[in-house]
Amino acid sequence: MDKRGNALLSDGSRCIGCFACETACKLEHDLAPDTHPIRAIVTGPLERDGSLVLSFLPLTCAHCETPACVAACLTGAMQKREDGIVFSDPELCIGCQTCAVACPFGVPQLNSKNGKIAKCDGCKDRVDRGLWPVCALRCPTGALLFGSPVRVVQEKRQKEATRVANRLLGVDTST
Repeated sequence: MDKRGNALLSDGSRCIGCFACETACKLEHDLAPDTHPIRAIVTGPLERDGSLVLSFLPLTCAHCETPACVAACLTGAMQKREDGIVFSDPELCIGCQTCAVACPFGVPQLNSKNGKIAKCDGCKDRVDRGLWPVCALRCPTGALLFGSPVRVVQEKRQKEATRVANRLLGVDTST
């Protein structure tokens, strides 16, 4: 049974595309430069109010309820914890990439540094010690929210309500 203790929510309205989340993840997990357990996806440029703008959204593993990557793993390396975190055990991984093919989102990737699968593991070792995932910790704009699902949703609602109120009141928050 999935007993989700924490959630990681991406708020694209706050992401500036600095890639601090990607860099922090790679350093924390000793990943090759071409491995991306979290990605700041770029959209645009699109025209908005007569200007060209880029939008960014940090995306990572969804830690699925029924993960196809876990079901497809031949060695049992891809696992799901009781709290919902899906991870790959490097001791069991043989780098066959069956999990990567099975994942509908293409999340698991081969880490060329060690020939093992890399994917977001929710920074499970950090979270087990009461710490935030490194991507959320290093995000300078708060685009990555972490905590209990109730707290994360409440914080997102509060930020959105503040944004709407400021817009209605004509408050300039761009600086």
